[in-house]
Amino acid sequence: MIRVAGSAHCSFFFPAELPLAYAYYADIGRVLRHLPHICLAQTYGPDHLRLLYRSTELGIYRIRIFADVQTILEDGHVLHVRPVDSLPPVQVERGAQSTTAQGKFTSQSIFHNMGSQTEIEYTLRLQADLPKPGGLRVMPGLVVDSIARSITQTRIREIAAGFVARSVDAFPQWLEEMREHGTLPGPGGTPVSSPPTPDCPGEIS
Repeated sequence: MIRVAGSAHCSFFFPAELPLAYAYYADIGRVLRHLPHICLAQTYGPDHLRLLYRSTELGIYRIRIFADVQTILEDGHVLHVRPVDSLPPVQVERGAQSTTAQGKFTSQSIFHNMGSQTEIEYTLRLQADLPKPGGLRVMPGLVVDSIARSITQTRIREIAAGFVARSVDAFPQWLEEMREHGTLPGPGGTPVSSPPTPDCPGEIS
């Protein structure tokens, strides 16, 4: 068994006032695309989603972790992505150089008003128990541990740092599109979310 249990936390300044920053990150259908190593595999309504973490470790072992989540907006200041267990389960699979299982993905974004900017505290966690690929069954435990460490330490940090950088870079384009279409929420308005569209439906287990 390959046990994955990693988390990352960071804080960053976003170049917009709090209501606009919150509206942007509440547009889940858009911002999910900025998560490295993670794609949207399937939707079960506007706020129930099946995410897929995927990476290749040690150059040959393909790792896939499906995670079912619900997005929750809280008081215009907090955005949650929480695990749910009510969706159809994923079939656990193991190949010679691949492994697939169900896991849990959690994230929380807390927004702080800093005048013309917004400070955002971002935390994410990924947990899963993966069956060993067939090619690892006779390998030393140190090799298995190195895969778990790679996901738990390196990949989780890549997701957090990459999400922050990509989402900040993509904000001007989102803002321009919202203004062009007249869908930019006013002060105190309800954030407008793009319908989530799976970007890796072919990966469904």
